Amino acid sequence: MSNPVLIIGAGVAGMTAAVELADSGIKTVLVERLSTTGGNALNLYKAFPTDDCFYCFEGNRWRPGIRKCFYRSALTEQPNIDLKMNSQVEEISGLPGNFSVKLDIGPQYVDPKKCTMCGLCIEKSKAFSLVSPQCQPQAVVYDPEIEDTGTTSAAEECPTKAINLDAKSTKKIISVSDIVIATGYHEMQPVNVDEYGYGTHPNIITQLELARILDPLGETKGVLLRPSDGKPAKRVMMVQCVGSRDENYYAYCSKICCVFALKHAAILTQDHEDVEVSVVYMDIRTYDRYEKYYRDTRNAGVEYIRGRVSRIEPQDDGSLDIIVFDSLLNKYLKFSVDIFVLSSALEPSAGSSQIISSLGLKSASGFIGAINPETEVVVGNRIYACGSALGPSEVPESVTQARAVVSKILQSKE
Repeated sequence: MSNPVLIIGAGVAGMTAAVELADSGIKTVLVERLSTTGGNALNLYKAFPTDDCFYCFEGNRWRPGIRKCFYRSALTEQPNIDLKMNSQVEEISGLPGNFSVKLDIGPQYVDPKKCTMCGLCIEKSKAFSLVSPQCQPQAVVYDPEIEDTGTTSAAEECPTKAINLDAKSTKKIISVSDIVIATGYHEMQPVNVDEYGYGTHPNIITQLELARILDPLGETKGVLLRPSDGKPAKRVMMVQCVGSRDENYYAYCSKICCVFALKHAAILTQDHEDVEVSVVYMDIRTYDRYEKYYRDTRNAGVEYIRGRVSRIEPQDDGSLDIIVFDSLLNKYLKFSVDIFVLSSALEPSAGSSQIISSLGLKSASGFIGAINPETEVVVGNRIYACGSALGPSEVPESVTQARAVVSKILQSKE
């Protein structure tokens, strides 16, 4: 029996590769450093351009036209997938076809096969939480750093005995035939971009933070409220290319930031009453089918201003006065807004540089570089990458790349 395939990262691309390899009879070890799968998709609310839940994708190539939801895919029950949560790859050695991988497997405080998500532990202790109703594995998570007086009783009274507060991390060495890197991206926290004041005022947020506000499953239940005081927000301004296309931070275009902004502008104007939205940009890059977002939002009244933000002044009532230089009108404009949203650069995820170094891979602006453009997903000898591990990418592109990786691996095993 051949060695399993190692997949690092259980976001959209990693889960796609794992599910399709498993469906093809290939055993996989899916390693995720967080307590639930899904990566950034869990926090993005609606997917563009279909406005589906981000967890809902087209079925695999054997079932065309069928939709599937990854949080219902029973990853924990698929016999060909060994899902390791709260885990990381510590070291990789050996030769292609027989890589030796050292894993740091985090403690399993809550057994997902026993947890029924009844909510008893959440009621008793703040140390327990449900990341999302769409989480996979379907289980609550435990954070030992916020242990309180109700933690012990929550564990003792758990009706299925799913909680083990004494769980420990373990080390394990496995042999794998192929490695798939699907480590995704991270939204830059623009605390060092002084001109935008991120971190100095609660109503200055990023696009991912706005997505969590708009999500009906989020803290505000989808109601647009100012983070500073919880009052309804009626005026929203977004600014593009924060940290992207900037030699001081990231010289590359983050590719999908414009679509993030336009998607949220569409939600704000279509799903919320009397909300005014403006977007400050250098260029709006809505390639292919996303041009419809731009046209629809313009028709819905979203104001697009080509220029630069020159000043942000917080007011006593919680609003923000924004001065923008409009390069088309060649004049300064003043706006008063409730929420100021930064479309931050999408940067390589934590640990990308270590993977690149340890495996001797090419680097492309910190992301993983392909051996050559014709074989985009092939980054080494029996080493592959897909999704935003290769650079900022949209969901359909990530899924397509993951399927390309699966095809390459299946061909190598024939």
